[in-house]
Amino acid sequence: MLAPLADLERMAAQTPDQPALVSLARRYTFAELKRVVDAAAIRLRAEGVTPRSLVAVDLPSLNEWIIDLALMRLAARSVSLRGVPESGGLRADVLITEPGRRATPAAREVVVDERWLVEAVSGASGAAPLVEYPRPDSIVRLMMTSGTTGTPRAAAYSAAALEYRTEGLHRYWSDGRAEVNFMALSTTGGFHTAIANLRHGQAHRAVDRIDADTMRFVVAEGVQVLCGSPQQMAHAIGVLDQAHIALPQVEEVRMAGASPGDALLRRIAEVLAVPVRSVYGSTEGGGVTMRMLAAGDDLANVGPALQGSELEVVDENGAPLPLGVKGTVRYRSPGQTSGYLVGDTVEPFPGGWFAPGDLGMLEPDGSLVLAGRSAEILNIAGQKVDPAIVDGLAAQFPGVRDAAAFGFERSTGLAELGLAVVADADCDLRALDRDLRARLPGGYPTTFWRVSEIPRNRMGKAERGVLAEAFGRTGSVR
Repeated sequence: MLAPLADLERMAAQTPDQPALVSLARRYTFAELKRVVDAAAIRLRAEGVTPRSLVAVDLPSLNEWIIDLALMRLAARSVSLRGVPESGGLRADVLITEPGRRATPAAREVVVDERWLVEAVSGASGAAPLVEYPRPDSIVRLMMTSGTTGTPRAAAYSAAALEYRTEGLHRYWSDGRAEVNFMALSTTGGFHTAIANLRHGQAHRAVDRIDADTMRFVVAEGVQVLCGSPQQMAHAIGVLDQAHIALPQVEEVRMAGASPGDALLRRIAEVLAVPVRSVYGSTEGGGVTMRMLAAGDDLANVGPALQGSELEVVDENGAPLPLGVKGTVRYRSPGQTSGYLVGDTVEPFPGGWFAPGDLGMLEPDGSLVLAGRSAEILNIAGQKVDPAIVDGLAAQFPGVRDAAAFGFERSTGLAELGLAVVADADCDLRALDRDLRARLPGGYPTTFWRVSEIPRNRMGKAERGVLAEAFGRTGSVR
């Protein structure tokens, strides 16, 4: 039996009345969660879900986790579309969605809400189906990712990889403390928090937004760990500040998806005064390194490889480079995804190595020091510019709440660097311009664009192409 299902069976037998899945509006004990998962599996089988069916799920997180577990009982392949703007041309056999949600290409649609679940439980008869995935490399879940190209792709996650990660999540991710993870189940971080909570017998706290009500829920639940992307954590800190909510029970903040900035670390220290854990990895590879961070630390240093992960820096020919020499980062582990789904075939990563598009070097102690992304490096009039460095420097300027650099081309064909800025009304952009010119001897922004928000993906990474396209449509490009 797949690990999450075995853990649910175990907890329902040992602690049936303990909370297992909770949200602002609904609570399930372990016994109730097992009952509704079993009933959902029976009804989904009657609705036409069979082993190996590709089932797209677009539901609020509480109901989605119930359906995800039910699909595991049917040995189906699930893919979460919550918060995913594009499905990359993926066509599902079945779409499971809530009333009034978007249409996604699928052969069959099932609308699931609270009434559907109640009817599934009341109408359930006979034993719940339990179909084993036939092989360790059988695909359990597809995870949508932009990969290294910005193009949506489906990373194939196998039963063996899921089992491997489940065994080791406590070393760097969820460790059994009460937590809330703002990441959706469509992300590897959100999905594995739910899995880890089952393993630890901890309630999975399903949230779909970051606002004052959610933060009061965090207080009421005695949450000890807050988890999310840096962007989500910055939003949460802002909500706490504005709503005057204190979280004295929180012991740690955990972030993944992007590197936190020094300004965010200072804000966490001011508002929460707790340690910060930063995990480096990807949808494809899972967690690869982990490091505890504080304001003033070298944020490019993401720490050494986690147990079981192989980490290398290689040249353009794939040959490992000496310590201290910058090259392309790649890694592999038994817990990473098998490759990308193309049609109905999984195309594996060459040699099992996944290259996320990062540049970096290895220190003598094995720590990885990042040096930008090869896919993001911009060529501005012959000058190579790492936009992430520009972002970080801009974010340190007083009054700047968020920033992202992007390349654009004027009608003359001249390439320039722009900077989109979310800033307070009294923030002096001319002074910001002078500050960046002084700190960036080459490759500084020549155009500043005030925006209400920076477009970011589910993991908090700036969507620079979207910014460039939107900037071009404003008529600001001369």
